[in-house]
Amino acid sequence: MRLYELTVILADGLEDSNAAVEEIAEVVRGLGAEVDKIDLWGKRRLAYPIKKQQEGFYALVVFKMAPDAIRELDRVLGLRASVLRHLVVTADEE
Repeated sequence: MRLYELTVILADGLEDSNAAVEEIAEVVRGLGAEVDKIDLWGKRRLAYPIKKQQEGFYALVVFKMAPDAIRELDRVLGLRASVLRHLVVTADEE
């Protein structure tokens, strides 16, 4: 199990962004990961429009997962309409 950081930008028009982030954390848990931390950054202005949106809700999820499940996580997040962008990176264990 490796430590990963997932940064997501959710669509601004969501009624409850916190619930959407929790759903994403449940997807991560469903793939066999242990979620260590969820950090909500809030609504921010985007550097450039994404899907005709000027603002997005940013969140960071830190979790431990087997490396072979990351591809499936990318696929599942890419299918969600509420996720404008996502990025999974390997974090340094401290």
